[in-house]
Amino acid sequence: MLKDNSQMCLSLAPYQGLYDAIIPQKHLLRRIKENIDFSFVNPMLRKQYCEHFGRPAKEPEMMFKLMFKKNFMIFPMNV
Repeated sequence: MLKDNSQMCLSLAPYQGLYDAIIPQKHLLRRIKENIDFSFVNPMLRKQYCEHFGRPAKEPEMMFKLMFKKNFMIFPMNV
């Protein structure tokens, strides 16, 4: 069962500004976040999750990002 992301835009984390203060503008992970759109993952995998039964699953988009970043850090390319 996938979660409804309609209200996940609002973030009330008190440390939200630290991301901009700590991570340099030219950092690789910041460039990945700004240039790669991972929003295709959830619609593509929606059929694989039951919408009525089971506990809420981890978001496929988040899991895909974690796998992508892990593999990217293990096998870096010249960027």
